[in-house]
Amino acid sequence: MIRDFWVQNYLSISDKQELNFVTKGPESELVAEVSRGVFVNKLAILYGANASGKSNILLAMDKIFELLITPEIDANEKIPNAYPFALTKNEPIKMHVSFYANDCRHDYDVEFTAKYILKETLYYYPNDSKALFYERTFAGNGIQANIKFGSNLKLLVKTQERIRENTLNNHSILSICNKYSFKEDIEPFMVLYNWIMNHYHNIDGDSRRGIVNELKEVYNDERKHKFYNAMLQKADLNIIDFKPIVEDRNIPQEAREIIQKQNFPETVKEELLLPTMETISFTNNSENGSFEVPLELQSKGTQVFIRILGTLYDLITNNHVYFLDELGENLHYDLLLYYLNVFLFNSEKSQLIITSQETTLLSQDLINENRGLVWFVEKDKETASSKYARGDSFGLHKNLSLYNSYKIGRLGAKPELGSIFIDLDE
Repeated sequence: MIRDFWVQNYLSISDKQELNFVTKGPESELVAEVSRGVFVNKLAILYGANASGKSNILLAMDKIFELLITPEIDANEKIPNAYPFALTKNEPIKMHVSFYANDCRHDYDVEFTAKYILKETLYYYPNDSKALFYERTFAGNGIQANIKFGSNLKLLVKTQERIRENTLNNHSILSICNKYSFKEDIEPFMVLYNWIMNHYHNIDGDSRRGIVNELKEVYNDERKHKFYNAMLQKADLNIIDFKPIVEDRNIPQEAREIIQKQNFPETVKEELLLPTMETISFTNNSENGSFEVPLELQSKGTQVFIRILGTLYDLITNNHVYFLDELGENLHYDLLLYYLNVFLFNSEKSQLIITSQETTLLSQDLINENRGLVWFVEKDKETASSKYARGDSFGLHKNLSLYNSYKIGRLGAKPELGSIFIDLDE
């Protein structure tokens, strides 16, 4: 789980902006005790107008974990997605995250440009005592970085030298695990690296993977298949099961000729011209009997719900951190609320951080009474930079509705729209 995070000079964020997920106990469905007496919110929701910077904070959190685990082979390659704030583009990007892996707290700070990591430090807390994992400073282009390792790691001298030699200026020290084989004395690195790889996910998780391939894998996993069927039935979609099928594909000769003339790789052409295609058939139920409905005829909302079921399954069966952008889009409000409740009441030490436009959630007692779950995002008119304010930082009386306060503009983070009348002759 993420304890706290801050970022400066990245995308639409100029000044340092922090999200802190630490809250007061005792443990409930909303929080998890990550360390003795330390409680962290399992859910965080970001609200704001379009282009306010809601998604950018997710991108920043995604970026810092990507830096930790993604190596580069070529020292001349630029660091991907290293986009500083436009008005301070010559200054470094700065980020910090405090997170838990295997129930151990880790604090990671990094400064970087599109070309180099200038500084990075990683501390951890074995037995709740702060200790150095490693620290590194940039020594110059083409020069090996200055790297120091914590004594608790008990790395051999030759192992330390191998890590230094294989750490390029454009990737983190931890990411060396993904490109170089070491002996047993690098185990602390591998344990942390594997935890991040398996438990911290990109924005929207596996949504970029095709829904057909995803459901094929689910179909062959008995436990997961059972979960999907249960959730599809609970969601009142009239779906009781699904299965992969192969359909004939009729491609007119004219279309075949067009595809053959395109400047596509041969493998792509072959796939487009296959005589059959794999898809998913859903069994729908009614009082008059069951019938089959292909994937492409399911509603957009149904397909969106199916796509986020894999995330929900992970969140309630193990400890994961997911970022979902614009959750609730194309979903009925009741279904969105149900999804969040299933997560909260069935997960242990998982964390879900989302952006949403579904402001009605603010009227729920669960949210209104726990305002530290909510963040309001808006652009500063003078600096054009995004600013983030936690819901419990406005000093609202407990009897005042968070939803109504937001609706009347008391909490900001709303678009200021012009007149509905248009005069093109002015």
